[in-house]
Amino acid sequence: MLCVATNESDYRFASELRKHCQNLEVIRLPRWRSLWNCLVALFSSKSLRCAYFYSRSVRDRVEAKVDKKEVDLVHAEHLKSVPMVEGVTGKVPTVFDAVDCISMFEARRRRVLRNPCLKLFSWIESKKMMHWEAKASQLFNRVVISSPVDKDCYPATGRSRERLDIIPNAVDLEHFGFQLFEPQKNLIVFCAKLDYFPNQDAALYFSQLVWPLLRARRPDLQLEIVGSRPPLSVRRLDGQDNIRVIGSVSDVRPYLGHAWVALCPIRIRAGIQFKVLEAMALGVPIVATRICCPGLAVEAGKHLLVADTPEEFVSAVELLLDNASLRANLIQAGRNYVEGQHDWTRCVSTLCNAYAEAVADFAGSYRQLGSYCS
Repeated sequence: MLCVATNESDYRFASELRKHCQNLEVIRLPRWRSLWNCLVALFSSKSLRCAYFYSRSVRDRVEAKVDKKEVDLVHAEHLKSVPMVEGVTGKVPTVFDAVDCISMFEARRRRVLRNPCLKLFSWIESKKMMHWEAKASQLFNRVVISSPVDKDCYPATGRSRERLDIIPNAVDLEHFGFQLFEPQKNLIVFCAKLDYFPNQDAALYFSQLVWPLLRARRPDLQLEIVGSRPPLSVRRLDGQDNIRVIGSVSDVRPYLGHAWVALCPIRIRAGIQFKVLEAMALGVPIVATRICCPGLAVEAGKHLLVADTPEEFVSAVELLLDNASLRANLIQAGRNYVEGQHDWTRCVSTLCNAYAEAVADFAGSYRQLGSYCS
């Protein structure tokens, strides 16, 4: 495995990866280099999101390994990795793990932005991302993505679209054991990666528009916002109105598992929300916005409760506080759903099939090229 580290936190995560990788190489990317990459990208087709993480050292290392025949297949994760591996496509079987349709996400993000300059920037980024997503679908032997919604929106055409496979996000059901923790009646929790814009937006939306209404009706309620690298706008909420903001934690399970209600007030999304699956796996009922549901085969009222407006959130949370029978049914149905649809074992099997298809596609392309040359 080759990966980029942009800060000390990345190195800490890399130490966890070493437990699962035969070999792991972590290449440091200085912040000045990332900023320089972004400056150069302003005048190119490369999106700033891709440019920020671009490492020429990683690209050279990948190409060296492939040229030495040390690699049987390349698996590139996220759009930002494509510029670093595009040089080896055609030399070895390749799989691009898109995870989400980023151009779709950026288009949705633009709808909630109010600043016209940010809207323009988002529009430019979405066009560049669409270009690179389409390019990846042509370069790689196989593309995998996390949900049918993202697949439908992915900018691939013709035979390239036939190379797209859906592999849903999955949960380690042993690690996220069912009802490992005793829930606290008045505790509501939102767990997320807080340096990610949709999660920041969700935390601020709920705390500013929903939480005051809930607290007015239920003064004993407590809200915990848990996640890595909370921005200043989120950190400022800590200590106000029974809100507690908790930064990076080594294990999210105790925080999420002790909740009486888990939240997913996301207003912008792509892919499948891990926070929904993890809550269901732990046996915590969840209230989520409707936009979180299309990538999941769930039914509102059976597996989770849905809410979009502040008033709907208040009603849903109060229902879970007062209706023990409904809460118990949601908990069991949620766990059953995750076990049936998002178990790692099934998803890994699907990924292995994608690898086999990539190898077969590469071999077919190689034979076809040989027939042309002869």
